[in-house]
Amino acid sequence: MSNNSKISWTTTTWNVTAGCDPISDGCKNCYARMMAERLKAMGQAKYQNGFIPTIHPECLNEPFEWKGNKLVFVVSMGDLFHKDIPFDFIDKVMEVITKCPQHTFQILTKRAERMYEYFSVHTIPENV
Repeated sequence: MSNNSKISWTTTTWNVTAGCDPISDGCKNCYARMMAERLKAMGQAKYQNGFIPTIHPECLNEPFEWKGNKLVFVVSMGDLFHKDIPFDFIDKVMEVITKCPQHTFQILTKRAERMYEYFSVHTIPENV
């Protein structure tokens, strides 16, 4: 498995959303916030909103294009379960994940309550 990510514990990232806001002391030195602001200043269209939670539906099909098996960090530049990310968009993310069983998807969140709310009525894909 090739590593396209500089993050040692994953091979690639999939930022179908970006942005977040602080909810704990652990957010003080958020690398994603600093990176998003830097990318915005560089004129990167995907980060034109800086660190305001934003969905990126144009990125939904990316996993279908990857060769081989990937270990995927889902939303390294924000939080998929942020309150401003609609559940209907998360449905689309989970549909892509389900249709890509060759990849393993890692979803990290600081919003465990919202993740629990979502998965209490949706099945967790086997490759998450």
